[in-house]
Amino acid sequence: MPQRALKLKQASAVLKVPPKELQNLVQFGIVKPKRVDGTYVFDKGTLLTAKVAFRLKDSLGTRTNVLTRLIEVFRASEKGFRRKNPAYITFTCRTSGEEEPIRLGVPFRSFDEQIDEGLSRAELYRDMPRGRKRAGWKKEFLATITEAAKDLGDVSDEEIQRTIRSYREEKRIPEITVRAEV
Repeated sequence: MPQRALKLKQASAVLKVPPKELQNLVQFGIVKPKRVDGTYVFDKGTLLTAKVAFRLKDSLGTRTNVLTRLIEVFRASEKGFRRKNPAYITFTCRTSGEEEPIRLGVPFRSFDEQIDEGLSRAELYRDMPRGRKRAGWKKEFLATITEAAKDLGDVSDEEIQRTIRSYREEKRIPEITVRAEV
């Protein structure tokens, strides 16, 4: 697959995160995309780093300076990980000499596959220029919605609302598992 270069909005769509969250990682120096003509451009490696950073941030709730250090260590080892393509990589962090280290496994291979899948659909997420929308965008949007509605068939408003509610309920309950290491 040729190397893809995505703008911020496209990259955030591939990662399935809000653009502002990705922008924050860039501004704090956690993720370092290339700059081309004043625009940040994300390649697959940068997307993978961002995906790992989001997992660490969500799991550990780390401060920016700690997250930056974790990602710097990850970046230093990333090429070796790409060659080995492990299922998981484990971050081990010890805050002081007396405490037990914190270990967090990140599904490296799964993230890589998710990014490949997202990159294959990146063209769907066109990055719009700032300012005005292009001419005819409303008609194009309505045509797309109408076409999608045909695929749905006869679905009632209640069924749609029920589906949305159940999806939101699933998102609220975190899946937590605890496993002892031998």
